[in-house]
Amino acid sequence: MYITYCRNQRSLNVVDATQYRRDATSGEYRPTYLIRVSDWKKVPGKQVETGYCALSYVWDQAGDVVQKENGEYDCIDKGRHCIVEGYDMGKNGFFPKIRRMLRRKKRDSVTMIPTDEEENKFEVQFLPSTRSKATIKHVTYEELLQQICKDFEIEYLWYDKICIDQSDDETKLREIKQMHKIYSNGCYTVAIVPEIHIYDPKDFETINPVFDGTEASAEAWADMVQKSLWWKRSWTLEETMSSKRILVVGTDTHFWQHSLQTCDIPTTYDDFSACMLDFANQQRGGGSVNQALSQAHFRTSSKEHDKILSLANIFPDIFKNMKINYKIDIKTTFNHFYRTIATHDISILCFGSNLYNNGEEIRVNTMKNHNLPSWTGVSGYHLSERVTTTTTWLQHQHSICDDMLLHISTKYYKTLSVVPYDCGCFSPLSQAKHQWDQQIDKFDKREKAKGLSITIEEDATLIDWAIKMKNILGCYTTHYYQPQNAPVMQARPLSLTEDCDECIILPILLKSYGLLVKWKEELPLLKLFGGYTHDYFLPVIKIYVDAANGTKERYKAIGTYFLGNTFSKDFISDDPDEILSSVFGDVHSEAKEFIIQ
Repeated sequence: MYITYCRNQRSLNVVDATQYRRDATSGEYRPTYLIRVSDWKKVPGKQVETGYCALSYVWDQAGDVVQKENGEYDCIDKGRHCIVEGYDMGKNGFFPKIRRMLRRKKRDSVTMIPTDEEENKFEVQFLPSTRSKATIKHVTYEELLQQICKDFEIEYLWYDKICIDQSDDETKLREIKQMHKIYSNGCYTVAIVPEIHIYDPKDFETINPVFDGTEASAEAWADMVQKSLWWKRSWTLEETMSSKRILVVGTDTHFWQHSLQTCDIPTTYDDFSACMLDFANQQRGGGSVNQALSQAHFRTSSKEHDKILSLANIFPDIFKNMKINYKIDIKTTFNHFYRTIATHDISILCFGSNLYNNGEEIRVNTMKNHNLPSWTGVSGYHLSERVTTTTTWLQHQHSICDDMLLHISTKYYKTLSVVPYDCGCFSPLSQAKHQWDQQIDKFDKREKAKGLSITIEEDATLIDWAIKMKNILGCYTTHYYQPQNAPVMQARPLSLTEDCDECIILPILLKSYGLLVKWKEELPLLKLFGGYTHDYFLPVIKIYVDAANGTKERYKAIGTYFLGNTFSKDFISDDPDEILSSVFGDVHSEAKEFIIQ
């Protein structure tokens, strides 16, 4: 793949972020080697007193990917990357209108998404009125990187291809274990995402009512998340979550972002600022396993081991003694990671359905082929916000055996009779999307109506809960539970990976920290950290029939039971003991062991 970089870039930031970027400082750590941008020479990191930036890119960007005789892949750079000068981005979009039409098709219908080949074509195509004013220079990838660094005033860069001896496996593995330090101590990370470009200069003048920014920034974010190779890779996730700040450079536009949770400088609100950047140092003691898995389970890598190695680097304190070796059996590597992470953080059980209401998969899971147990959540969709286990009773113990079975012993558990949500993926109406749309429309009209009656219809109440579930967990409601002879207001939604009419909830109170933001009155698009709203969930399991186990009961983890939050006054108290007491009531006389596979 060959990419194009236009030097006359246009920023997507709602305010000029240049000074924020210039003021960013490095930590004390220095990588073994860095590149001096002025002459592109490798120098010892300890000699660099000023700061440095770390590069985040996709290996495929560097040229032609070819397969060698031994089955391994290599990337051959034939110097076909383009640097464009003299093109006015303020007056013309870089690509012709047909590109915008393709983008609109992708937004409107998943069945009309352009092919990968169409999406990754980045030929230089100028409008006739400006073609004569532009100049094109074909360069190698390293020459292109050097120009980008000079344009953004970067003196030293960490670039793995040069700064790590790729021929020395021992050195390479040692440096991999230091990558979280490399990215967290840099001034900022430079992400190369050529799929981002300007469609129409007028988009900079239009505020997008849904996205926190202009229509241009909404287009860029959609291109990055939906189309870019960079967003799909495992290593780039680790690089992002280790970073405090990020500069995303596209074909002809760029934007700067920093962590909202750990910074008092106003910024816009998106996945970067809310839950990804500065993962280890976020409020409340760092990020949680859910935040990493919500992205990692849908990412790819050239080697399967890298999916786990990149995840382990996101949690360096937990895996500091993990043996990194590509020769270790892949199943052993996967099992070791999940066993360790779940032993440390049982909030891994906070996940819901990965299906739309019509039954289609929301995102393609890349971890499904490793025969992982249900409690890893590979069949579901993890909450992207920080989640902690807030249980305070001494009511359960858990452990994971060598066979990857999760053992939970407790006297507190409850069996629920649940029914499919009318517009959920397991409902007879699941294929009729218009039914869901009609219900949402009905709810919206009810919310906006003046002089609303205090009598709330049952279907509107359930829709209300479904919207809460979607906004908070990111998953759709599949079932709901309503206590016998109780009013509908006591009903609660569930998001499950499998259909069932009876399930069990466990007394592991999962507390999510939904980010609250405040804004500056003069610049409403810029946000500041304003604290958290707290939402509560319980893990859901069901009996798993396995003839191979004879009469011994086994269970599967199938999703979450949403209790509500204090922000909406779903609880009288925010005390975990009182919440659990209201749900489980009387204790069973004997503890029961649930073996979850």
